[in-house]
Amino acid sequence: MQIGNPFRMNDWGMKKFLKIVLSLQLALWGIIALDALGIHIPIIRPLIGFIYLTFIPGVIILRILKLHRIGIIETILYEVGLSVASMMAIGAFINTAYPVFGISNPISTTSLVFTVSAMILLLCFLCYMRDKDFCDSSFISIKNVFSPSVLFYFLIPFIAVFGTYMINFYRIHIVIVLLIFLISIIFILTIFDLFIPNDMYPFAVFLISISLLYQNSLISMHIWGWDIQGELCIANLVKLNSIWDPSMNYAMNGMLSVVMLAPIYSIFSDISLTWVFKIFYPILFSFVPFGLYRIFQKQSNEKIAFLSCFFFMSLNTFYYEMLILSRQQIAELFLVLLTLLMIDKDIGRMNRSILFIIFGFSLAVSHYGLSYIYMFCLVAMWLILAISDTSQVQKVLNYFLQFIGKSSRGGSIIEDRTIGASFILMFITFSLTWYIYVSGSSAFEAIANIGNNIADHLSKDFLNPDAAQGLKLVTAKSAPGFLHTINKFINYLNQFFILFGGLIILTKYRQRGFERENLAFIMINIGLCLAGLYVPFMASSLNMSRLYQITLIYLAPICLIGGIALLEIACKVIKKSWTDKNMAISVRLLSIYFAAFFLFQSGVVWDVTEVSPAQISFNSTFDFPRFNDKEVTSAEWLIDKRGNKFTFADGYRSLLLSSIDLYHLTSSFDKSSHIYLGTFNIMSKTVKKSSFEQGTLNYFDVPYSSIIKDRDLVYANGGALVYYR
Repeated sequence: MQIGNPFRMNDWGMKKFLKIVLSLQLALWGIIALDALGIHIPIIRPLIGFIYLTFIPGVIILRILKLHRIGIIETILYEVGLSVASMMAIGAFINTAYPVFGISNPISTTSLVFTVSAMILLLCFLCYMRDKDFCDSSFISIKNVFSPSVLFYFLIPFIAVFGTYMINFYRIHIVIVLLIFLISIIFILTIFDLFIPNDMYPFAVFLISISLLYQNSLISMHIWGWDIQGELCIANLVKLNSIWDPSMNYAMNGMLSVVMLAPIYSIFSDISLTWVFKIFYPILFSFVPFGLYRIFQKQSNEKIAFLSCFFFMSLNTFYYEMLILSRQQIAELFLVLLTLLMIDKDIGRMNRSILFIIFGFSLAVSHYGLSYIYMFCLVAMWLILAISDTSQVQKVLNYFLQFIGKSSRGGSIIEDRTIGASFILMFITFSLTWYIYVSGSSAFEAIANIGNNIADHLSKDFLNPDAAQGLKLVTAKSAPGFLHTINKFINYLNQFFILFGGLIILTKYRQRGFERENLAFIMINIGLCLAGLYVPFMASSLNMSRLYQITLIYLAPICLIGGIALLEIACKVIKKSWTDKNMAISVRLLSIYFAAFFLFQSGVVWDVTEVSPAQISFNSTFDFPRFNDKEVTSAEWLIDKRGNKFTFADGYRSLLLSSIDLYHLTSSFDKSSHIYLGTFNIMSKTVKKSSFEQGTLNYFDVPYSSIIKDRDLVYANGGALVYYR
């Protein structure tokens, strides 16, 4: 049995297409009207609101652009990217335009519903006028979708949600441990062709991704982590004031991925911003590995792509550290879309240029750090390819290829460039203009300060582990024990795979399906990894783990290629010919290897061996910016009562206060300041102080008895204390 393919609505007949879109529009109006009348139906409004905002604007724009028959994965990715971009753009537009006409609350339910609905209806009209005659019926097989193995994959996210429920309310984490083992096992079975067919790999990647993200994001009923506390605060300011103030001097305030996207999702779906960040953003972020699968598949094959995506997701930065960086989650989605556009040959030049501009500008207003990295990659790529295009360099390259026995097949290495100089100039101009004129130039000043630090210390601190965070991590002694040694060896081996794979690609890029800009991006990102190791203050500015995670967007398949190439060499050393069967065996061996890597990264190995893992999925006893109901209640009370007086809180508890109010916090305690102590402070009788030395943030505990001396206890609720003189 077959049904119309809902993932390719842009290929449907216009009448059927408009019926679905307008029905969803009417359903949204109806559920909002019922809420206004006091009739609340659980789950329905968040579900309809999320689907409406995430898919509908994008799929209509695809039809306006007449983008058809581009494949299920590309259709889903482009419509999600266009929808998210349009929401950020329309939010910024009405925030600027409506106050001119006397509407002081543009980011409110009435204004947003009216504006977005009008935009959807206008897009439908344009869509009808431009694309009314197109119809290409597409179907999917019910048998494949509802096969037992595929349904089992769909069960994994529900296990992740149930596991976080057990942790939140019963402090039992065994379900999450079983989930990690289950993902490892079905990953290996999938590579061994014992679970699902190859055409279901991309959806398996998506389901594994959302499961890994949810098993951490849904822990605690409140936001946890570092940067996300500030993101929550500025998003709340926009929602509470119903308007965004772009002049507020705070770098995050210039990122539409936070100040516009999150409030719009919250208002349409009628859920708090906390749950927008904990539920909706991980879903959007899961389209990153989903898109990477398609990118990797175009460069290799289904199994290499699936393995590469699993390696990318196995790094705990993906499902742990990235959850505290909502703006970077959205920015990485646009980076993946730009990368896919770079290698996608099925889109015409005009449409590709339009999408490049939309996704490029959206990346710029989503995360300044990632935008600067992409900006650097674009300029470096253009310079590398411009130099390699000269006749003399081309002759040298051809001679080198002939020397190693590889034919250059003539022509330039950069024929038919996808990314032109005009896009690079537009992206740089727009990005820098945005960062200079929004949020008091704080995002521009941030990169300027980083550049100054690197320039000042490059000569005197080069190869100094105290200044180069990456080198410090490499040279640091691992914890004692056999398992820690294995863990460190696996991580080093992965880096060796990447370097060796990069060498293979450099000499065999055409045979491997890597062309022009893509090859340059790979080499540049290998260079970024090396720079993070050796250049002082570079890695610490973004954090080495985040920098590594970003580079894996380009380098994950290179790691696989390097590993397979080494196994091929080993096979030839023992005088065996390299056959397709040996290739299949090597892929299966690497699946077991990366499953082991995943078990180490997830913390399961340390939990099973009774070594306390520093991850909130398995350990609730260590100090961490994760807060309970009593701490949140006390923080809200303090913010409400303190007025303009300052508050001292330690390195982690100050993050909780900053999620409510970015200002009136102090890192030093004086006579006029409140003293806020959280649950861990009370239990340990210490406060966590911080110091920034040689580009590294260090925390240390000190007794709090001296700072509360001669102060009165003004608030206590069993989980937090507030002192004031």
